[in-house]
Amino acid sequence: MTRATLLTAGCAALALTLGACSKQAEDKAPAAEAPASATATAGAAMKPTPGRWKMTTTMDGLPAGAMPAIEVCLTADDLKDDAWATGAGKRPDNCSKMETKVAGGRVTTHAVCASEGVTTTMDMTASGAFGKRYTVETVMKMDPAAPGAPNPMKMSVVAERLGDCQAAK
Repeated sequence: MTRATLLTAGCAALALTLGACSKQAEDKAPAAEAPASATATAGAAMKPTPGRWKMTTTMDGLPAGAMPAIEVCLTADDLKDDAWATGAGKRPDNCSKMETKVAGGRVTTHAVCASEGVTTTMDMTASGAFGKRYTVETVMKMDPAAPGAPNPMKMSVVAERLGDCQAAK
């Protein structure tokens, strides 16, 4: 599997977990849309605080810095009604299963999706102080496995609130 394919798979996992990735940082290209599903019971404690966020991603098998950190600005509108985590409640057509549970200060998601003859099973756990810093751990297994790629793939995203969003120029 090429580095570009690994990065694409990583971005897809992030998009499922972090609705914030559907926003774009100032002067940066837009990131992928977030199709995750979660229950509305997450509540305010399980929600990022509006502001500027930094997302730092690491993936087993890739050198440090291969996936540069991104910054996004989340507004109160972005976070209303838990849409930041639910992707407006839409499950992608290519996913036969997508279950999200909120319990014990954690958000867990299990998804099974198929595309171009490959079935990907993904398990994610998000935990931390969602208002200021949280971590998302993701494990993806592909069937059939991609030649030369780790299977399962393991990825970690650390999201940190940097402060208020900067005014548009």
